Amino acid sequence: MAVGLPLVGGFLSAIPSHHHVKNYYEGLTKPDWAAPSCAFKPVWTALYLSVGYASHLVALRTGPNTVPSIREVARTGLCIYTANMALNFAWSPLMFWKQKIGAALCTAGGLFGSSVAVAYYFFKVDKCAGYLTIPYVAWVGYATALNYDIWIKNAQGPAADSARKLGREVNDAAKHAKDEIKDAAKHIKDDAKDAARHVNKNAKNVANEASDKIDKELR
Repeated sequence: MAVGLPLVGGFLSAIPSHHHVKNYYEGLTKPDWAAPSCAFKPVWTALYLSVGYASHLVALRTGPNTVPSIREVARTGLCIYTANMALNFAWSPLMFWKQKIGAALCTAGGLFGSSVAVAYYFFKVDKCAGYLTIPYVAWVGYATALNYDIWIKNAQGPAADSARKLGREVNDAAKHAKDEIKDAAKHIKDDAKDAARHVNKNAKNVANEASDKIDKELR
């Protein structure tokens, strides 16, 4: 049941957007590191299996034979996991069926935050369950970053325009700072070379003077 619930929920949530995924997703402006649309189905299937089994391991620790403190942590983790699955099932219809990139991004942010919390509580209850959630957290983080980049590149409206403007300003500031650091490093390097030449010249003069003095004394 624990493994089947996320699989069934993920399948049902994908039905409304099934016919929109490929055409809509391929038509969006995406970063070079974006995954192809054909990757989502097998990846999510594997992750649902993993996190579903992790929830099963944690659910085993909610019984009366478990230490009360661990039992409470397990129940808290499962409550967060339930909310996490609700956000997970809401993301796909928002992104691909309703094509609400901004709303999907907000959902993805909550999904990522709750995924981290799920991993934290699952680790406290069962190490194996915690490790099983790591790929899920990593992929949700990747999906959230991808959702943000797609929103920046494709969304319309004042919020998206402001975000794009802010992104350009940050990039310009970073480029300017990089150029200044590069120039400062060049100046430091040139100054170091000049100082080294000056030191070498002084050392050479001192050596010549010492050599002349020795020659005079020998004569």
